[in-house]
Amino acid sequence: MRLKRFSSFCSGHSYCVTATGARKLIFGRGVKLTTQSKEQYEPEVYELSDTKTNEKVCLATGFTRHNLMKDWTAFSGTEASQIVEDGKPTGVYNQVAVLEAGQECGNTTEKADEPCAASLEPDEMVNLASLTVFGLRVIFMKTVVFNVLMTLRLWISQ
Repeated sequence: MRLKRFSSFCSGHSYCVTATGARKLIFGRGVKLTTQSKEQYEPEVYELSDTKTNEKVCLATGFTRHNLMKDWTAFSGTEASQIVEDGKPTGVYNQVAVLEAGQECGNTTEKADEPCAASLEPDEMVNLASLTVFGLRVIFMKTVVFNVLMTLRLWISQ
Protein backbone atom coordinates (compact mmCIF):
# COMPACT_ATOMS: atom_id res chain seq x y z
CA MET A 1 0.00 0.00 0.00
CA ARG A 2 1.45 3.36 -0.94
CA LEU A 3 0.60 6.43 1.11
CA LYS A 4 0.47 9.56 -1.03
CA ARG A 5 -0.53 11.97 1.70
CA PHE A 6 0.05 11.81 5.43
CA SER A 7 -2.79 13.00 7.58
CA SER A 8 -4.95 12.13 10.52
CA PHE A 9 -8.67 11.47 10.41
CA CYS A 10 -11.22 10.30 12.91
CA SER A 11 -14.88 9.40 12.75
CA GLY A 12 -16.33 9.55 16.22
CA HIS A 13 -14.22 9.41 19.31
CA SER A 14 -12.93 5.83 19.36
CA TYR A 15 -12.13 5.15 15.69
CA CYS A 16 -8.97 6.94 14.66
CA VAL A 17 -6.13 6.44 12.18
CA THR A 18 -2.97 8.52 12.21
CA ALA A 19 -0.34 8.47 9.46
CA THR A 20 3.13 9.41 10.69
CA GLY A 21 6.09 10.73 8.71
CA ALA A 22 7.82 7.35 9.04
CA ARG A 23 5.32 5.74 6.62
CA LYS A 24 3.46 4.05 9.48
CA LEU A 25 -0.24 3.90 10.12
CA ILE A 26 -1.32 3.88 13.74
CA PHE A 27 -4.82 2.53 14.31
CA GLY A 28 -6.91 3.50 17.29
CA ARG A 29 -8.99 1.16 19.37
CA GLY A 30 -11.95 -0.41 17.55
CA VAL A 31 -10.63 -0.03 13.98
CA LYS A 32 -11.14 -3.03 11.70
CA LEU A 33 -9.04 -3.09 8.54
CA THR A 34 -10.10 -5.35 5.67
CA THR A 35 -7.96 -5.69 2.55
CA GLN A 36 -9.32 -7.11 -0.67
CA SER A 37 -7.78 -8.62 -3.76
CA LYS A 38 -8.01 -6.76 -7.07
CA GLU A 39 -9.44 -9.89 -8.66
CA GLN A 40 -13.13 -10.41 -8.00
CA TYR A 41 -14.71 -13.87 -7.96
CA GLU A 42 -18.40 -14.60 -7.59
CA PRO A 43 -19.44 -17.18 -4.99
CA GLU A 44 -20.33 -20.76 -5.69
CA VAL A 45 -23.43 -21.47 -3.61
CA TYR A 46 -24.38 -24.97 -2.47
CA GLU A 47 -27.39 -26.15 -0.49
CA LEU A 48 -26.41 -29.04 1.74
CA SER A 49 -28.93 -31.14 3.62
CA ASP A 50 -28.91 -33.92 6.17
CA THR A 51 -31.32 -36.67 5.14
CA LYS A 52 -31.81 -37.91 8.72
CA THR A 53 -32.71 -34.61 10.39
CA ASN A 54 -33.92 -32.62 7.35
CA GLU A 55 -31.66 -29.72 8.34
CA LYS A 56 -30.40 -27.57 5.49
CA VAL A 57 -27.26 -25.46 5.29
CA CYS A 58 -26.32 -22.96 2.63
CA LEU A 59 -22.60 -22.70 1.77
CA ALA A 60 -21.15 -19.86 -0.29
CA THR A 61 -17.51 -20.40 -1.17
CA GLY A 62 -14.75 -19.03 -3.35
CA PHE A 63 -15.63 -15.31 -3.34
CA THR A 64 -13.18 -12.45 -2.83
CA ARG A 65 -15.32 -9.64 -1.41
CA HIS A 66 -15.77 -9.89 2.37
CA ASN A 67 -19.29 -8.46 2.47
CA LEU A 68 -20.54 -9.85 -0.85
CA MET A 69 -23.24 -12.05 0.71
CA LYS A 70 -24.74 -9.37 3.00
CA ASP A 71 -27.68 -8.73 0.65
CA TRP A 72 -28.72 -12.39 0.54
CA THR A 73 -31.50 -13.05 3.06
CA ALA A 74 -30.22 -16.55 3.86
CA PHE A 75 -26.87 -15.12 4.98
CA SER A 76 -28.14 -12.27 7.14
CA GLY A 77 -26.67 -12.52 10.61
CA THR A 78 -23.64 -14.51 9.48
CA GLU A 79 -20.14 -13.35 8.62
CA ALA A 80 -17.70 -14.56 5.98
CA SER A 81 -14.49 -16.23 7.09
CA GLN A 82 -11.29 -16.17 5.08
CA ILE A 83 -9.78 -19.42 3.81
CA VAL A 84 -6.31 -20.01 5.25
CA GLU A 85 -3.77 -22.35 3.66
CA ASP A 86 -0.51 -23.18 5.44
CA GLY A 87 -1.17 -20.44 7.97
CA LYS A 88 -1.46 -17.72 5.32
CA PRO A 89 -4.73 -16.04 4.27
CA THR A 90 -5.71 -16.62 0.64
CA GLY A 91 -8.04 -13.65 0.11
CA VAL A 92 -10.89 -16.04 -0.68
CA TYR A 93 -13.88 -16.34 1.66
CA ASN A 94 -16.47 -18.91 2.76
CA GLN A 95 -19.79 -18.22 4.44
CA VAL A 96 -22.26 -20.68 5.94
CA ALA A 97 -25.89 -20.14 6.93
CA VAL A 98 -28.25 -22.58 8.62
CA LEU A 99 -31.59 -22.43 6.83
CA GLU A 100 -34.89 -22.24 8.68
CA ALA A 101 -37.83 -24.46 7.71
CA GLY A 102 -39.10 -23.44 4.28
CA GLN A 103 -36.20 -21.04 3.64
CA GLU A 104 -34.37 -21.40 0.34
CA CYS A 105 -30.68 -20.86 -0.34
CA GLY A 106 -31.12 -18.88 -3.55
CA ASN A 107 -29.23 -19.39 -6.81
CA THR A 108 -27.19 -22.54 -6.24
CA THR A 109 -24.29 -23.88 -8.25
CA GLU A 110 -25.14 -27.51 -7.51
CA LYS A 111 -27.10 -29.47 -10.11
CA ALA A 112 -30.08 -31.42 -8.78
CA ASP A 113 -29.28 -34.71 -10.57
CA GLU A 114 -25.59 -34.66 -9.66
CA PRO A 115 -24.87 -36.79 -6.56
CA CYS A 116 -22.35 -35.63 -3.99
CA ALA A 117 -19.28 -37.80 -4.41
CA ALA A 118 -17.39 -36.88 -1.26
CA SER A 119 -15.05 -39.56 -0.05
CA LEU A 120 -12.19 -39.78 2.38
CA GLU A 121 -9.11 -41.57 1.17
CA PRO A 122 -7.18 -43.54 3.80
CA ASP A 123 -3.75 -42.15 4.54
CA GLU A 124 -1.02 -44.65 5.42
CA MET A 125 0.96 -42.16 7.50
CA VAL A 126 -2.08 -41.27 9.62
CA ASN A 127 -2.81 -44.95 10.15
CA LEU A 128 0.81 -45.63 11.12
CA ALA A 129 0.87 -42.69 13.52
CA SER A 130 -2.41 -43.77 15.11
CA LEU A 131 -1.15 -47.32 15.53
CA THR A 132 2.13 -46.07 17.02
CA VAL A 133 0.33 -43.82 19.52
CA PHE A 134 -1.97 -46.70 20.47
CA GLY A 135 1.03 -49.00 21.02
CA LEU A 136 2.79 -46.40 23.18
CA ARG A 137 -0.36 -45.96 25.26
CA VAL A 138 -0.61 -49.72 25.84
CA ILE A 139 3.06 -49.88 26.90
CA PHE A 140 2.53 -46.89 29.22
CA MET A 141 -0.53 -48.47 30.84
CA LYS A 142 1.34 -51.78 31.32
CA THR A 143 4.17 -49.86 33.00
CA VAL A 144 1.75 -48.06 35.33
CA VAL A 145 -0.04 -51.28 36.28
CA PHE A 146 3.29 -53.10 36.85
CA ASN A 147 4.60 -50.28 39.06
CA VAL A 148 1.40 -50.20 41.12
CA LEU A 149 1.47 -53.99 41.59
CA MET A 150 5.14 -53.97 42.60
CA THR A 151 4.53 -51.11 45.05
CA LEU A 152 1.57 -52.94 46.61
CA ARG A 153 3.60 -56.18 46.84
CA LEU A 154 6.48 -54.37 48.54
CA TRP A 155 4.07 -52.55 50.86
CA ILE A 156 2.25 -55.73 51.85
CA SER A 157 5.47 -57.70 52.44
CA GLN A 158 6.80 -55.21 55.02
